[in-house]
Amino acid sequence: FENTYAIQNVLTGKALRPFDAHIENDVDIISYPLKNWECITWEFIEIADNTYLLKDLFTEKTFQPKAEPKEDIGLWQKSLGGSTQQYWEFLKQTDGNFLIKLKGTEFYVTANSDETNSPIILSARRNDNRQLWRLIRQNPWI
Repeated sequence: FENTYAIQNVLTGKALRPFDAHIENDVDIISYPLKNWECITWEFIEIADNTYLLKDLFTEKTFQPKAEPKEDIGLWQKSLGGSTQQYWEFLKQTDGNFLIKLKGTEFYVTANSDETNSPIILSARRNDNRQLWRLIRQNPWI
């Protein structure tokens, strides 16, 4: 696959994935130890400069906020398309890591905790490593 990456938090070292790799909609997006698994690997589908729709290789779904974007709202899995709340801006930082902002908002993907299976949330810019992400190139076996 081209453009397939794990999205790993700089502070926790954990990556984004749907909880227990469930394929249904409305499953929480959580942090999980990095593995070369399909459920931790996201295909980056570019829709504008630095803006992507992300498709999980295992579930073939994406993620978006659980409700209207606001401070500390969780993210959950949804079918691809139909909502601009699935568009993510990847803002490269000088250290090569990224901030991930929900397009059209001032909310950023944030690691809520360093615990495995902890929910990933949106929050306003905090200037800490809970909002910094690195992309790890992945090409898991299907």
